[in-house]
Amino acid sequence: MPIVRANDIDTWYELRGGGPTLVLCHGWMGPSDEWRPDVLDALSASARLLIYDVRGHGRTTAPDDPHAYSMPQYAADLRALLDALDIEQAHIAGISQGGMIATQFVVDYPERTRSFLLCDSTAGNGRDEGPGGAWEREMQASLARAEDLARDEGLAALAERKIRAARKNDAHDLEHPMSIEERDRKERLHHERMSLAAFLGSTQALRLRPDLTARLPELRLPALVMAGEWDDFLPCAERDHKLIEGARFVRVQRCAHSSETWRPDAFVSAVTQFVADVEAGRDVAGEFAL
Repeated sequence: MPIVRANDIDTWYELRGGGPTLVLCHGWMGPSDEWRPDVLDALSASARLLIYDVRGHGRTTAPDDPHAYSMPQYAADLRALLDALDIEQAHIAGISQGGMIATQFVVDYPERTRSFLLCDSTAGNGRDEGPGGAWEREMQASLARAEDLARDEGLAALAERKIRAARKNDAHDLEHPMSIEERDRKERLHHERMSLAAFLGSTQALRLRPDLTARLPELRLPALVMAGEWDDFLPCAERDHKLIEGARFVRVQRCAHSSETWRPDAFVSAVTQFVADVEAGRDVAGEFAL
């Protein structure tokens, strides 16, 4: 099993394919074994794809101290992984929590970044007074409630609460490409295989992450910002796209959060075309709907 020891943790990773290196950071509570195989196969057909489990997730060490988790620490872990693998520069992509990690990495280590792909995510954390900031503040409050419930009732009970909330509040619940039974099974599994310390640490990392929107105009590298038309993160994505000079924006139609699950065809197409354009030296600016 491929493991890198750095920053006092063992990080599991996998490299596949050939070509320019593309790092893909996974979402919260959804480690690398939940990537769709067809998505990984398609991406690795044209790139050297690096996937890994973020600290506290999957096969990577889960520290017992909740204070061992933060967005800057996640970015430092990724840098250490690239160092260990002798990867000087890579296309850095992330979905949801992974997009937040990618953003932190890009602003902390721009010299290690070939391009930046922010998918179904946000660079901010509540400073903006527009609809993006409003969603970020709502997310902060939701994460704080989840921390309290996890401490008081346990992770299994929290999973059941989240399942009931999805049935009640998600306007597109019945349009999801996965069955209700499979989604409920995955939700329970997420909470079963994560320790309470890792849950609290990763939740705090999300809730207390730096707001990096002021740093986005400083970026001088190709960028792709992508979100589904039904995703709550869409206002954040629209704002972040405008803050990055020359960035490409892709709106994925008939898609809620996690575009690689809802519309894997569109996700793969957007990512592979963007990386190809960057490698060819083509202008990436523009707005597209898929």
